[in-house]
Amino acid sequence: MVGFTESLNISVSAAIILQEVTAKLRRSDIAWQLSEEEQNEKRLDWVKKTIKSYDQIIARYYEDKK
Repeated sequence: MVGFTESLNISVSAAIILQEVTAKLRRSDIAWQLSEEEQNEKRLDWVKKTIKSYDQIIARYYEDKK
């Protein structure tokens, strides 16, 4: 259980820190959120990395458009 205990402490610490940083950012005047375009770019990047045959699907899509 040594590994689990240490990992839990690290993950809980990280969660507490992230919650505090997020709360401070929300109270501040800093423009820290991503724009809609940046959000879409991140989503597309995630899709590309998640779908194993992404390149083949895109190639097939453009082939069908011809």
